[in-house]
Amino acid sequence: MKEKFLKTVSCYFLAAGILAMIFIITTIMNCGVKLNFSSCFYIVASSVCHAAVVMLIPSIITFPLRFLFKQSVVPNTIFAVLVALVQIVVIIDYFVFAFYRYHINGFVWGLLTGPAASQIFVFDIWVVLKCVVGAIFIIAANIFIIVKLNKFLSNKTLKYSAYTVLFFTLTANCQHAYGAFTLNYSLIRCTEAIPYYYPIRSNNLLSKLGFVDEQKIQAARAGSGDLNYPKSELNWNDSITPPNIIFIMIDAWNRRTFNEDNTPCLNDFSKKCVYYSDHVSASNGTQGSVFTIFTSLPSYYWQDFEMNTISPVFVDRLKMLDYDVKTFTGATLRSPAFNSVLLHQFPDIKTDTEGQTVYDRDCNLTSGFINFLDSASFDKPFFAWLFYDLAHSYEMPKERLWKYRPTWEFADYTLLSADMDPEPYFNLYRNAVYQADSLVGIVLNKIQEKDLLKNSIIVICGDHGQEFNDNKKNFWGHNGNFSDVQIGTNLLWYSPDSEPKTVKYRTSHYDISPTILKKYLGLQNPIDDFGNGKMLTDSTLRDWLLVGSRDNFAFLHKNHIYEKRPSGYFFATDAHLNELPQDSIDYNVLNDKIREIGSFYKEN
Repeated sequence: MKEKFLKTVSCYFLAAGILAMIFIITTIMNCGVKLNFSSCFYIVASSVCHAAVVMLIPSIITFPLRFLFKQSVVPNTIFAVLVALVQIVVIIDYFVFAFYRYHINGFVWGLLTGPAASQIFVFDIWVVLKCVVGAIFIIAANIFIIVKLNKFLSNKTLKYSAYTVLFFTLTANCQHAYGAFTLNYSLIRCTEAIPYYYPIRSNNLLSKLGFVDEQKIQAARAGSGDLNYPKSELNWNDSITPPNIIFIMIDAWNRRTFNEDNTPCLNDFSKKCVYYSDHVSASNGTQGSVFTIFTSLPSYYWQDFEMNTISPVFVDRLKMLDYDVKTFTGATLRSPAFNSVLLHQFPDIKTDTEGQTVYDRDCNLTSGFINFLDSASFDKPFFAWLFYDLAHSYEMPKERLWKYRPTWEFADYTLLSADMDPEPYFNLYRNAVYQADSLVGIVLNKIQEKDLLKNSIIVICGDHGQEFNDNKKNFWGHNGNFSDVQIGTNLLWYSPDSEPKTVKYRTSHYDISPTILKKYLGLQNPIDDFGNGKMLTDSTLRDWLLVGSRDNFAFLHKNHIYEKRPSGYFFATDAHLNELPQDSIDYNVLNDKIREIGSFYKEN
């Protein structure tokens, strides 16, 4: 019994040591702060502490196996494989956090394993092969180290290893408790970079002792409760003639790609439109962005709509006016669940488009819309939502990568780094946008051919932006920050009564559905009764604009970004993500703005 226990302990400390080194390396690379002795010590102590806790799981799982096998090779090998799998998850999480600033969570796992996984995450075969070879190497290395080297650990070494783990566990937790209490942002950022690490906090105790700043603590929280949506009974003018409404969205549309060369079809159509040149999304991700377009509310309320089966006022009005609602999307509407959260009033909408690749599906959604127009009787108004995915996934036939060179043939995310030349990657993206533009051009031509411009509103926009290290902070894609390059996108607005022009004041996704509801669908209530937006024609300053999700959101104030991380802390940066002193945050104003987030909850 004693010998088997010592074998388990030997393997445990070896595995914990390896994992601790991985934690240390990934945390240093991901924390994004200037390290000093205190932060380095904290990273080492926290990594050892967290690795020791994580490695308890495979140790406990494999300990009974030592009684089934006389030799320790089999249980050691099984233990090594389990340890390797943990390491692989941590390394994958490193890449997720490096580019998106959050760890693998339930939402990401749902996307990875959900019905739309192959549509949302598109990886070339060479990327997959590199990952497979890397995983095999990690498993083989762990088997060699744990099976071959555990025998060299003496009892004395194991004893001092236990003392070391205990020492680092105590110091890391004490250091974090004090650092969290004093809002030591360097330490907080290091903590955030360690996956699934939750050291102790003692704010309540320290608050009783009179040390804590209650104003700062309150600023990290928002209200909750049952929804009060809409706030008042809605009044409608039913003498209106409802127009057709067409939403054309391009997933991850970078503003720089809207021009005569990259998007010739859209550029030509823009001469008939109002172009909002400083338009921003309400999120750096698709779920929150689309939610706000339909609701004029921040995606903070997504879960409330989902759990309570609440329908957006805009969608309710479409139902009330007997609109023919059609959806044509490159990626599924089931993940995120737009069909059940936003459009459950129309259970028969099409949630998926056929096609083996993103390019196939975008082509098919285009032909699907064309077929709809060719067969429609137009005896009632229609709402059509077209959502192109090419600019998000870059999955195209190689023969269509001809316009912008040099270009990658596929998105190899493992090559992304702060000092990498972004041009080949950006050219791949521009080629994808060019193809999406050609498909949108087919749609716009058919709309004009059917003489629908006289009685249709057409909204063309991106759900959010797309970054190619524009801020020189090693951010790529979206979901990583709230700078203009990730939340800024293009908005083209066509309506028969609008004069073509360029509008330079800031507008946002919050403004789209209120403008349609009040100007064209007969809503007489003030916007505050059902949303947070303004009319697109209103040039009033959009200050303290809320963007993001429930766990990770930010306020855009002048040229500052005040971001609340999932940990609950706020960080201040300028528009290009350069960190600002924490005393630049006016917590009195910030606290008021956070309270306003919950303005659509019932008061307790």
